Amino acid sequence: MKNILFLFSFLVLTTPIKSQDLDTITLEKIVLYGSFLELDELNTGKNVTVIKASDIKQKNFNSLDELLQTIPSIELQSRGGFGNQSDLILRGTTFNQTLVLLDGIRVNDPLTGHFSMYIPITIYDIEQIEIIRGSSSSIYGPDAVGGIINVVTKTFTDKKQKDKMSYSGKLGQNNFFSGQAFLGVNFNKKIYSSISTGLIKSDGQELQNGGFSFFDNRSLSISSKYDINDKLSWYMRVSLDKRFFNSQYYYTRSSYDKSNELVSKQWYQTKLKYVLRKGTLFLNHSFQETEDKYVFNPLFPSYENKTKLNNGRLNYVLSKIDLTAGFDYQNRKIESVDRGNHNDNYYGAFVVYNKNIKRFIVNPSLRIDYNSSYSFQLSPQFNISYHHNNIILRTAMGKSIRSADFTERFYNNNYSGMLSEGRNIGNPDLNAESSLNFEFGFDFRKENKLHFKNTIFYRHSTNLIDWVLTENYNIPIDIEMVDGYYELVQDENGNVVDSNWTSNYFFAQNISELYTLGFESEAWFLILDKNKTKINGSLGYTKILTGINKDDLFSSENRLFSKYLANNSGDKFNYSLMLDFPTISFFLNGYWKKRDFDEDLMINHVINESYFVNNVKAKFSVNSNANFTFEVLNFLNVDYADILGASMPKRWFIIGTEINL
Repeated sequence: MKNILFLFSFLVLTTPIKSQDLDTITLEKIVLYGSFLELDELNTGKNVTVIKASDIKQKNFNSLDELLQTIPSIELQSRGGFGNQSDLILRGTTFNQTLVLLDGIRVNDPLTGHFSMYIPITIYDIEQIEIIRGSSSSIYGPDAVGGIINVVTKTFTDKKQKDKMSYSGKLGQNNFFSGQAFLGVNFNKKIYSSISTGLIKSDGQELQNGGFSFFDNRSLSISSKYDINDKLSWYMRVSLDKRFFNSQYYYTRSSYDKSNELVSKQWYQTKLKYVLRKGTLFLNHSFQETEDKYVFNPLFPSYENKTKLNNGRLNYVLSKIDLTAGFDYQNRKIESVDRGNHNDNYYGAFVVYNKNIKRFIVNPSLRIDYNSSYSFQLSPQFNISYHHNNIILRTAMGKSIRSADFTERFYNNNYSGMLSEGRNIGNPDLNAESSLNFEFGFDFRKENKLHFKNTIFYRHSTNLIDWVLTENYNIPIDIEMVDGYYELVQDENGNVVDSNWTSNYFFAQNISELYTLGFESEAWFLILDKNKTKINGSLGYTKILTGINKDDLFSSENRLFSKYLANNSGDKFNYSLMLDFPTISFFLNGYWKKRDFDEDLMINHVINESYFVNNVKAKFSVNSNANFTFEVLNFLNVDYADILGASMPKRWFIIGTEINL
């Protein structure tokens, strides 16, 4: 592993870079739509990555999950691959502590953070993806603890889009089929509209305990932008997303788990932009309705949940002084057999300011949130960066919060019958999480050809929400649980002092506190860009240390046994390398993880201490409008999983074609 890291680093640092080759897609300054101000990624005081549509198209991804796996300092805990389900992790957080946005509007579902990556668009819709690492609750509200992912679509930008029609189709092993189509049209100078659809399905690979990892995922999106006049613009989107997949051991370690799941989402979004004399007024609103049908075992009752999320935001940007202020509103509803029916309202107000002082850029922000379950929460943030030639020094500090979702609060609370051992049980008395976050970064750029980014971060979390293995007699929920086995309690001399009939469940709890210390290092490089030949890529390494006490950060003692954190990797390395020639291109990428060993004999599954997965893709250009593709995913045929029991795809061959008009 160290030899691989050294080899790539040596290649980047020793390759001569000519000063006249200044054009590069990956490292140019790009405006962040998610910043609310006219900032580029260099002026936020944070570690920011922007992925453009041209990069996504060039590297030929099957799903958004697959794309994000190649980005340094991001961890995805994937289940099944191909966009079935992935938990997004930034900076050693739990997956519920990363906020996902679509054109600046919250996607995170109130039912569970497992649905955060169900973004109802195709890859062809994307203009750029913004990854802002670090605490961001002062702007975006609850859940933005580790950072945010903002997916910006073509329709919701101010850029002039070209008429375009695209289609891609793929075939592969295990009856794999994928198809995506996109049509974007300017009807006149004022109206631009697009429609896109996607399908990816397979019978799946055979699982070790029987069955197959099948999936059938589909989406449809229609969007439009109308420039009513020079001052007023209107944007809208209607999307449908449906995913049906084998979900065995996605959530449980029960030997009875023979599950599958169907998740359907309707998404409606609109935005008004009105330009005034001194600034710009924005009104955003979205509504998403998600229906989830989870069949744990055909012999057990199925789970059916319906959630509704209304999001509204009104904000005003004073462009001359780089200040924006706004107000957010959320209404969350759930109708569920096992969780019950619930309704919550969330309110938030924020202000963000940006000031250039010679070589310094100061970016303070402040937000106040209110919800009946956690009352008022104040989230301040202060970012500052110093620019000198090729060097950027940056630091940020702030508070972030996260509120429990409906699953953490009410899962199985209304369950009818006896709940089998090893299942999850929600806790309606959970408090909001709170964390103090600090980071310091050092960035170096060389002629837009080489960009090093290094960040040290520290987080002190209190009331951290997690699923903790708990004896049945310590769970204060009025449902029927298994009595379990006979346990003798002995004193230090071996004398029996008590006995219990006990069984174990994962019960959602507020952990008193947790300390996190981490380091992330990235290198983005462009080795060659000349005569229609281009070689570029990236390297990334992240190290995470956690402990219940500060002294435990560098010790394996007093480790916390939790369902969320047990899946996080302590070390992660990834690489990507693009070799682009006039008629053929190759894309290689891979990621290595090291985390705690885990096993469960009841389901006969093991998670190894580390794994290294590599993929290779080739694209052959017929002409400027058509090409053929060939992919080998996991070409070393590694047997691995991110979640105990949820096996990931072995070696997988895929061929395809793409047409752009």
